[in-house]
Amino acid sequence: MEKLDTMMLADDLALSQDKILSGEQNFDAEKVYKIIDDLGVLNNPIKDYFDMTEEQYYEAESDHKLNLLNLSDKLVNLHDRILTNHVDGFVDKDEINLTYNHEDPYEDGLYNPEVDYHVLTYSLKVIGAVESIAAKDLQEVLSKDAVLSLGLATYALAKNA
Repeated sequence: MEKLDTMMLADDLALSQDKILSGEQNFDAEKVYKIIDDLGVLNNPIKDYFDMTEEQYYEAESDHKLNLLNLSDKLVNLHDRILTNHVDGFVDKDEINLTYNHEDPYEDGLYNPEVDYHVLTYSLKVIGAVESIAAKDLQEVLSKDAVLSLGLATYALAKNA
């Protein structure tokens, strides 16, 4: 994987947002899934998580940032997303800190693809910035739940957009 692939994908998605959300342009979920897998944070390929229940994920891998309230539900039905929204620290001192917040693309009871699109593009920009200068450090500090959220957002966008 090239160090700038994640940032380039985030830029491409940001530039195409209006066309993708309006249906004028196809959303390439496979390209996003590849970037997610290439991050090397999750134990399995992202697509393996879509048939998993919340409980299976919680017990096997979750870092407990996601609100997993319906443990018997499939992960693809989860409404909570973790947005990677900020990075700070010092790469030369091995101090990288990422901050997160929760987003809900179903907040009003209906799916709002703009929320998932924002989770995807913004998180990928932040992650890509760290990856371009400290890829190995990124694997150690990036939340598994935040990476799973990228996959869940991508899945929802592909199925609902």
